[in-house]
Amino acid sequence: MTLQIFDAEFAANPWPTLRRLREDGGVHRVRTPDGPPAWLITRFADVRAGLLDNRLSTQPRYAGETDYRGFVVPSPLDLGFLESEPQDHARLRRAVTAELSPRRLAEWARTAPELVSVCLSEVDCGGTIDLIERFAVVLPAAVLGELLGLAAPEREALSRWARSTLLPSATPPRARDTLTTMRAIVIATIEGARGDNVLGRLARSSHETGSPGAHELASMMFYLLFVWYEVLVDLIAGSTLALLTHPDQLAVLRTMADTRPAVDELLRYLSPQVVSGPRFATTDLEIAGHTIRSGDTVLLCLASANHDSEIFDNPAELDLARANNPHLGLGHGGHSCLGTALVRTIAGAVLETLLLDGRTPTLVYDPREIQWRSGFRHRGPLELPVVLAR
Repeated sequence: MTLQIFDAEFAANPWPTLRRLREDGGVHRVRTPDGPPAWLITRFADVRAGLLDNRLSTQPRYAGETDYRGFVVPSPLDLGFLESEPQDHARLRRAVTAELSPRRLAEWARTAPELVSVCLSEVDCGGTIDLIERFAVVLPAAVLGELLGLAAPEREALSRWARSTLLPSATPPRARDTLTTMRAIVIATIEGARGDNVLGRLARSSHETGSPGAHELASMMFYLLFVWYEVLVDLIAGSTLALLTHPDQLAVLRTMADTRPAVDELLRYLSPQVVSGPRFATTDLEIAGHTIRSGDTVLLCLASANHDSEIFDNPAELDLARANNPHLGLGHGGHSCLGTALVRTIAGAVLETLLLDGRTPTLVYDPREIQWRSGFRHRGPLELPVVLAR
């Protein structure tokens, strides 16, 4: 039987459904919002193993004819991180992780609060505002602009893309429907690359050594500019909402000398990335007693794994002081989110600047009235109306 679970109710509160799926075998055929079915894996042990299983490939060339395939990414964005062979993926990953080294991230840890403060200073605090529209959607563009060294036109283009795609409107486009815009931004970004920054160094390496290649560089920029943008927006918005509705945990946050454990718990509790990118079985295999045929699509449910009571005590509770937290909020293994350290740094700066320096927002609506984005890959509040005090 193929289940239909991905709707507005699931987006707002997926946890009861995911708990039932874990208890009822953990592996199920589900219908995706686009129509074609896939296997949904929900138990922590199976999800973690799947993230490490080389028989589950991210390359669509292994996909069969009937299952969900994701969406086609146009050239030159379709190489590199998304569909490369394992050895090429490892090579390109090393190029980016070298740029996100502990030393450079330590520098970001010092400057990130200032960047967050600048974005907040531009928000009018005279009345009710939508914190997502005025802050959460704006901040990642500012972060990427500084981190990568984007020129002003590309920063503004990226910000326009985010506002048009991630804010509610009468007919908001899905990110997948804006690939032409994304491609134009990526190409303009590479053409304008210069200076001693992440983008400039990667572009020089591409020109001088051929690694990354021109198409690989485009794919890397696509990843760095867009793939984790929505996750960060949803994490910022969801974290703010969660802490405003859990004043006991906000009090705990105010006692913490290091916000990194708090960010990890919010990643686990909220799971803004609900499922990882689709994997395609390269051969017949078995998961939790179910036969997955070659060509079948597998969706590894990070959100469900993060609420598995076999691993986490009281998983439905937000506990910023949680001691054992091996969450999979940003994936695991070779295809885990390359921006993990950066996401933690920026999210920590948001917690410190927005919630710990005396300008704590006050919710305007009953939290139960807040709508959540209806989808299945990502999850986050659509609006967050607050009064923001100075």
